Amino acid sequence: MLAPQFPVWEYWDPEGGAKTYHGREITLVQPRKQAAPTTTYRKNYPAPELYWKHPPPPDGSIRPVPDFGHTSSHRDQFREWPLGLSGPVIPAYPERRSNPKLSAVTTARASYVQPPLPPQMDYGPKRTFKQSREPIGTTTMRADYPEWPLPAGHVMPTAHPGRHVPFLGTTTTRADYKQPAELPPPPAPTSNPPYVVPKFDGTTEYRAKYEEVPLPPGPFGAIGLQVASSAYKYGGVGGQFYQMIAQGLPAPQHANKTFTTVIDDQQTAAIVIVCKRRDMADGVVLGYFSLEGLIKAAVGIPKVDVTLKLTSEKSLHASATYIQGQKKKALTFTSAKRGLPLRSVTSTQEIPKGY
Repeated sequence: MLAPQFPVWEYWDPEGGAKTYHGREITLVQPRKQAAPTTTYRKNYPAPELYWKHPPPPDGSIRPVPDFGHTSSHRDQFREWPLGLSGPVIPAYPERRSNPKLSAVTTARASYVQPPLPPQMDYGPKRTFKQSREPIGTTTMRADYPEWPLPAGHVMPTAHPGRHVPFLGTTTTRADYKQPAELPPPPAPTSNPPYVVPKFDGTTEYRAKYEEVPLPPGPFGAIGLQVASSAYKYGGVGGQFYQMIAQGLPAPQHANKTFTTVIDDQQTAAIVIVCKRRDMADGVVLGYFSLEGLIKAAVGIPKVDVTLKLTSEKSLHASATYIQGQKKKALTFTSAKRGLPLRSVTSTQEIPKGY
C-alpha cells in the first residue's frame, strides 16, 4: 500500500478522459446472454443403443423357426401326473390342558344369597337430627328436618336498607326531567379576525410562467470511476462515469464492483476516481493509479475488483485487485487538514488555485 496522496483536483470531461486513458480503461462485467429458448422434436434425438444384446450363435447362423404344422393336441392326450407316496400334512391338534364337564344346570338370580347390609351406625345423643329409618326410595319433606342451631356469638346479618323499598305506585318518564340550560356562546376573538376562505375566481397559472431557479453548487457529489460502456470491439465508448458512492450519502460509505478489460491482450488497467454531480456533465478527478501486470487474454476474461471506502469526507481509500494474478494496488486519497473535503469540489470553477 502506497502512502496517502492529496486530491488532484483536475478537470475531467468524458471526451478528454476517453482520449487520455484510451486502451487502458475498464468496463463493467456484462452478464452472459443466454440463448433464446428452443425446443427439439423427439425424432431429432437418435435412439441410444442397448447396453446388452443376446449373444450370437456360435456358427453365426440364425436358429430357424419351425413352421406351424397345423397340428394340435387335446387335453385328454396329457396324462395326469402321479403323486408321490407322501401324504398330506395335517397339523396336530393342540394339547388339552383341562377337561371341563357340562353340568346342564343353570342358576337364576334368586339362587344367589343377597349379602346383608352393614350395621347402622350409632350417632349418639349429641346429634340433633333424627336418623331416617325409611326404606330406600322414599323422600322426606323439609319440615322433617329440625333447624340447625347457630353457635354462640354468631350474629345474623341484617338486610340491606335499599333492598326492601316499598313501591310507591308512581313512575317517572323522560319528560319529567328538565333539559339543562344551553351553554353560553364562545367569546368573540379579539386579536385575530376569523379566516375567510377566498372564492375561486376561475383562473389558473400555467407552469411555464414560473422561472426555474438554479440550485447552488452542492457540498457533496457522487464518487465513481471512469469506465467504458463496453468493450471497444463491441461498440463500447470510453469516458463514461460509473457511480459507486451516491451523491448526498454521509460518510462512512463502502462500495465494491468487478470490472474487466476493454481490448484484447490489455496489460494495464487505469483506475480513475472522479467526483461528479448529477446536474453537471463534467467533474473533477480526485486521484488516479494504474494496475499493471495483467496477463494477455481476450476481452472479458481478466477480472479487476475495485473497492472504494469513504471513511470521512476528507479520506478515501481505493483498492484494485487483479483476481487471476493475485495482484493488488491501493491508495488513500486525503485532503489537507485545512483544505476542502473531497466531495465538496464538484465543478471546475470551485478548484482552488495553488492547491
